[in-house]
Amino acid sequence: MKRVGLVLALILWGAVPVLAQPLQKSSPPLHEQIDRLIESRLPGKPAPLADDAQFVRRVYLDLVGRIPSVDEARAFLDDPDPNKRAKLIDRLLASPEFSYRMQFVLDDWLMERRSPSGVNRQQWLEYLRRSVEEGKPLNELFAQIIRADDQVPREAAAFYLARDVQPHQLTRDVGRLFFGVDLQCAQCHEHPHIGDYTQDL
Repeated sequence: MKRVGLVLALILWGAVPVLAQPLQKSSPPLHEQIDRLIESRLPGKPAPLADDAQFVRRVYLDLVGRIPSVDEARAFLDDPDPNKRAKLIDRLLASPEFSYRMQFVLDDWLMERRSPSGVNRQQWLEYLRRSVEEGKPLNELFAQIIRADDQVPREAAAFYLARDVQPHQLTRDVGRLFFGVDLQCAQCHEHPHIGDYTQDL
């Protein structure tokens, strides 16, 4: 019996509790953990911090998808506040431009340029934008998308519908996009190096 369908069922059944688990309160902030991990694997010294002119351009491009206006750049560069970078990040994250940009970032990431049949694309984008705007954590958003049942907004089903609810496609994409595990090999044969990726029960 093919194992891919079982793998998909296990992923879907177990995904919500895993995604919903809160971070340990005693752990250092996630950004510090990431920084330490990256620094521990650098082959040399990290690049120096960007200067204010580089920073303001990059942060606008990253968070709202555009370069700052002349007035925005000048206001930032002229600001003597030592916390101006953190304040600018907070302001951009709270802006409507951020949620507008993120709807397209999430759409590209999750749909990979597929069209969601059965769900209007504009409704899907609006669902993503609204989720970001409401400050919905990614684990909650992804849990809704993976569940796609009558307890979540209808638009969440776009992820499944764009893949025609095909078990092989869903197993591969849920594993790869949400869990960082590529199960595509098990679609055709047992994995030559990973014992758990088999075709048999």
